Amino acid sequence: MLLAPLLALGLLGAAPAAHAAYPTLSVGSTGPDVTAVQHLLTHHGRSTAADGQYGSGTAAAVTDFQSANGLAADGVAGPATLGALVVTVRQGDAGPAVQALQVLLDARGAGLTADGAFGPATDAALRSFQSARGLASDGIAGPQSWSALFGSGSTQPPGDTYASLSEEQKANARTIIGVGKGAGVPEQGWVVALATAMQESTLVNVAYGDRDSLGLFQQRPSQGWGTEAQVQDPVLASKAFYGVASHTPNPGLLDIAGWESMSVTQAAQAVQRSAYPDAYAKWEPLARDIVAHESGTAPIG
Repeated sequence: MLLAPLLALGLLGAAPAAHAAYPTLSVGSTGPDVTAVQHLLTHHGRSTAADGQYGSGTAAAVTDFQSANGLAADGVAGPATLGALVVTVRQGDAGPAVQALQVLLDARGAGLTADGAFGPATDAALRSFQSARGLASDGIAGPQSWSALFGSGSTQPPGDTYASLSEEQKANARTIIGVGKGAGVPEQGWVVALATAMQESTLVNVAYGDRDSLGLFQQRPSQGWGTEAQVQDPVLASKAFYGVASHTPNPGLLDIAGWESMSVTQAAQAVQRSAYPDAYAKWEPLARDIVAHESGTAPIG
């Protein structure tokens, strides 16, 4: 992740390379990047509501921070301002700067709770992100990790149309549909499974999550969903979600009485037992769009 000890200490925070991916945020901007900036402003003593809306209050806090740090005081959070706002954090740290990191990791599907405590789940999520980006996977959020996390689409909802999905996401979606077909699950079940996987992992087979949650459906080995290898196997994880797996006794979708008459979010929650039971509903339109494009997927036994 870091190219020299000085970078590791945060002493070269203004280096141009560290700013390569930083966006420019201003009044009217919204999304996770804005929320992260708001948490970082709070870390620097300028308490700001972390609502993801770049309004006049956020602009005033940015202006004050810029004035105090010798930056152009224009209220616009551009690369130089973001580079000054970020701080190096690692496991054991706590506070608003860690919340900023967790928000940005979540924007890429980490499934963390932005509680400001840099624990093992945050460490695992950061290392996985670093590895995927070709950075040293050391679990330290320094300038290069921050600049990679900011921008590059993180202000947009992940995969809100079929066309916007990556090839990896589409391949995982085909696996979920194929397993459903092979198990005789009707189309509505595929929709439920896809919406669930979008919420839990953005259809990316991640090697991290809250506590010991892993994989497409963020299944937990400690809760009987299988071994780490099994819950990270897209076919086995899909079978476990549908309730047709031999490696876990946990009830899946087909074990839920009356699931066909439930809403997508009710059916998903009946399997997942999530702390955020209403979160699945927002992915139903995308799930149906995926099914419309991939309904010809071959069954997987």
